[in-house]
Order: sequence, then structure tokens, then C-alpha cells
Amino acid sequence: MKKTLFGVMTVAMLAFAAAPALQAKPTTIKGELIDTTCGKDGKTGKSGAEHAACATSCAKRGEPVAVYTADGGVYVVTGDFVAEKNAKVIEFMAKVVEVTGEVTKDKDGKMTIAATAIKVAK
Repeated sequence: MKKTLFGVMTVAMLAFAAAPALQAKPTTIKGELIDTTCGKDGKTGKSGAEHAACATSCAKRGEPVAVYTADGGVYVVTGDFVAEKNAKVIEFMAKVVEVTGEVTKDKDGKMTIAATAIKVAK
């Protein structure tokens, strides 16, 4: 009985100690915040200041937004920042930003970032 209890306690302690190591580490992605409807991964490939009004309009309608990196990577933004028709990201549309959060890749290769912080890049 004591050996079983000791074994269970040991396993529980190891699991508790390993839990932080299993959590994904936040990553910061730098790039232009675009709308996916007509942004870099859309059909027209529009971006930059000349596209800011269109990108903002699309984002206000609730279209998905993404970070388009200098190396061509596209990370769709998920989480609280894009809740309520992208309310917290509207001010960042068509700007170069740094988005921090957990990055995941689905089975089709689509990258997402669950944003916990967004700021204009320096």
C-alpha cells in the first residue's frame, strides 16, 4: 500500500513539474497586418498604405486578418484581439506590427497565432 501510494505521488509530482514545459511558448511575429479577403493571401494581393482603407473596411466587417511576414509567411490572427469583428486590431490594419502569441500549424499547413499582444513595430 505504501509503495503504491509513493508511486502515485511520484507520478503526480513529475506531471505537475512537467506541465510548464508542455505549454507552448509565446512567439512574436513581425509583419504587415492584412485582411485575408484581398490581402497577400487573397486573390488580389493588395497591401501597404494604399490599401489601408480597404483593409480596415474588410476588418470592420469581420473578415479574418493575418500577419504577412517579410519572408512570405501568413499567420491568421485568432483569439480575443479579433473578437467582435476585429475591434481590437482595426487601428493596426495595413501597418507593420509585432504580434505575440501561441503559433500553431494545422494539418493543411495553415499558420495561426492566438494573439495575446499587438503593437506597432519600430
